[in-house]
Amino acid sequence: MAKSQEGKFFEEGQVMMPQQKSKGLQMEEVFGFQVPVENYYLHRGHAWALLEGDDRVRVGLDDFSQKLLGQAAEVKLPEIGKVYYQNHLCMALFREGEKASFEAPVDGAIETINPKIRQNPGLIHDDPYVEGWLFTVKPVNLRLNLENLVYGEEAVVWINAEAHRLLNLMDTRAGVVLPDGGTIVDDVYGNYRELGWRVLVQEFFLRNLTTRGLISPVKWKKGD
Repeated sequence: MAKSQEGKFFEEGQVMMPQQKSKGLQMEEVFGFQVPVENYYLHRGHAWALLEGDDRVRVGLDDFSQKLLGQAAEVKLPEIGKVYYQNHLCMALFREGEKASFEAPVDGAIETINPKIRQNPGLIHDDPYVEGWLFTVKPVNLRLNLENLVYGEEAVVWINAEAHRLLNLMDTRAGVVLPDGGTIVDDVYGNYRELGWRVLVQEFFLRNLTTRGLISPVKWKKGD
């Protein structure tokens, strides 16, 4: 058994209440995370890219990121017309004074932003692949960029590996062990604050910058 979000325990086979599922999309569930298996390319910083013809890419954040951080109170979107490059910081979510930055999945100029998001950032969490999209990009270097993203079954395998990394962190930091058949609870950070916001952000969303030495990794000790 393991602690649930209410301080109780997961029962074997217990299913947590899922987020709203985006209708009409082909999804595969991995430990409770919804993974699109067609049309969506996933960046290893947990943004997604959806091709809309040859000259537009729609961008958002994946279900893993939203179940990990919980619902954001505020979102910072990029400026229209500004050019961003793959793996460079381009957007951020805010919750209770904490900030989570995310990397751009493709190179290009920002064309539009989702007007619903500023008024209701919760859409990013509740429907990350459809209503919760963030902005569109006029891409450059798209073919090269796509080679650095994961798609289809490769995306499922990658999210499975990410889920196992998260489970290991939850075990080490919070003493939470998921039973066979269980799913990872929504709003992991909100339920297990001992994991640490900065640790989660650097481990899962800014790992590319950390491994390149552009930001210093958060150091912690068991029992902190």
